Amino acid sequence: MDMIRRFALLSVLALAACTPIDTGLGDTIRANQALHVIDPGPVVDDDAPILTSGVRAAAAAERYRKGEVKKPAAVSTTGTASGAGGPPK
Repeated sequence: MDMIRRFALLSVLALAACTPIDTGLGDTIRANQALHVIDPGPVVDDDAPILTSGVRAAAAAERYRKGEVKKPAAVSTTGTASGAGGPPK
């Protein structure tokens, strides 16, 4: 019985040795980089319908032609705290 267990163990080890470690066929660097991406770009459906108002788009094009483009509102992405570390104030 002990001989059968040894044979089974050796068989499993031999089969494990035949499995390729690099299943990406040399693309491990790119695969590792992809694993470390925190927030990948959104998946976009190219066939999705464009949801917009034709009236608003025409008005924006007319303002552009006349040079009356609306200035975008200022957007702040950070608080007033400066320096390194610590929670934002």
